[in-house]
Amino acid sequence: MGQSTSPIVRRRLLQGVGALLLGSACDPAPASQCPETKAAPPPPKPPPPPSTGPLAPASAESVGMSAARIEDVFARLERRVNDGAFPGFTALVARHGKIVGQHAYGKKVRGGDEPVTLDTLFDLESLTKVLSTAISALVLVDRGKLRLDDPAVKYLTTFQGEGKDKVTVRDMLRYSSGLPLDNHFYDDKPEEIWRKMSATPLEYPPGSKVEYSDLTYRLLGKVVEAAAGATLDVFARDAVWKPLGMVDTTYNPPPELHSRIAATGATTRRATVVRGAVQDDQDFVLGGVCGCDGVFSTAKDVAVFCQMVLGGGTYDGKRIIGAELASAMVANQTPFVDAAKADTSPLLNLLSTPKGYGWELFTPRFSNGGTRLSPGSYGKAGGAGTFMWIDPARELIGVLLTNHGLPVPFDERGWNRLLDETSCAEFFDGVVGAVTDEK
Repeated sequence: MGQSTSPIVRRRLLQGVGALLLGSACDPAPASQCPETKAAPPPPKPPPPPSTGPLAPASAESVGMSAARIEDVFARLERRVNDGAFPGFTALVARHGKIVGQHAYGKKVRGGDEPVTLDTLFDLESLTKVLSTAISALVLVDRGKLRLDDPAVKYLTTFQGEGKDKVTVRDMLRYSSGLPLDNHFYDDKPEEIWRKMSATPLEYPPGSKVEYSDLTYRLLGKVVEAAAGATLDVFARDAVWKPLGMVDTTYNPPPELHSRIAATGATTRRATVVRGAVQDDQDFVLGGVCGCDGVFSTAKDVAVFCQMVLGGGTYDGKRIIGAELASAMVANQTPFVDAAKADTSPLLNLLSTPKGYGWELFTPRFSNGGTRLSPGSYGKAGGAGTFMWIDPARELIGVLLTNHGLPVPFDERGWNRLLDETSCAEFFDGVVGAVTDEK
């Protein structure tokens, strides 16, 4: 049996309408000299700014959505679980700052009997890049402790090699550092692994193309730590998660949370079920606190973060970053990339299409956010089967967290299989399809 919450609060939907200014048919003449022309109506009130929280339950209909359609979306996910595609999930839908659907279903461990509940924690994998690393870097920029155009070597002195003096913090944030997708070092002490990663040669001139890179974000995490004077987990907790009330978001969950955590699966180096530790083997060897992967959280906490970004960097009276930086975070920071030429397969969509700071940007063909999001939408996928997307034009948030686990091997076929089995595109298409107030 799944676990759901029923919307309980209703409020009137305020929908903005584009201004239509009617000019007078009698140019400077007074209206009395032009009786055949009616006076122009006053311009409509502008739409309200996006809600800055706090997220609260409401009925779907109160925000222009269909509760029945949302339930259909959840039912389709349940079918995937029943077919054995993955053990369990939590999903959340929010619009105009209101939670209009939450659902939990399945098991925390494949073959086990512990039910997934709304407070279950999932291994977010690459959602970490946004929820921890990118936002922490931008907080430091906002505080004047880091600059986007600073060279990375200013903070990471071991980052040496041809052309690396040209790699900026901005390049790392937008997946355009010149570094390769990844390299796999496991069999040394963590200090030596970090040294080897930092010594990796560039593959292309920084700022000239997009190449999604776990390696880049691991090293960016070290840049953040140097600028912050604190470890990444501590800084993200104190500067972002704690002010937002994201009390269930953490690296390396403590033992007392073990029963709330959804297990992923075995890896090429760990034959047993992985539960409560990051599934990525390299991040695990490095201690679990990395800029690439490692964060665990709930669907509600992820939605709170999304609402903060949608609200221009502010949530429930807490400002995390300024509105200008919040806008830049989700804007196209890689205008040198031709989206149409890059969006040719699900994997290339992840690796090569335009990016924001940490975020993936919606493209209409192979986005893991489906095909129905508005232009300008942004989101992020995690390799164990976790997804979040925001449609700012609709003020719509969708979060889907599964314990599918990393594909083994993690190649193009494995990535395609994960996307198909989690039905993430169908989920987000269904969420958009539940909107009823569009003509």
